[in-house]
Amino acid sequence: MEGVLLDKDYELMIRPKLDSSGKILSGLVVGDSTDQCAALVLEMSQGELKEDPLLGPGLTKFIRSKYTPSQIDQRIRSHFTRAGINYEEYKDRINKTIKTVE
Repeated sequence: MEGVLLDKDYELMIRPKLDSSGKILSGLVVGDSTDQCAALVLEMSQGELKEDPLLGPGLTKFIRSKYTPSQIDQRIRSHFTRAGINYEEYKDRINKTIKTVE
């Protein structure tokens, strides 16, 4: 998914491009924002996003809980779907990245 990119501190990535007279032509960096969107969704708890208060799996509540891996997987899947991220494609992408690094 294409979008405005954020840096590691979740600030807008800005790289000003100037014309010959020094005026700013553009500055925001646009690119594949799938990874940052997934990271933002996984870090959220419900109620944190004003535009969609139901978005956010709240993964911290799964610490020391009796949820099965499939229940956690289902929760992540439903919140990714809500955010417009294809869960299966993203899961395959992560697996390919992990295998490439190993």
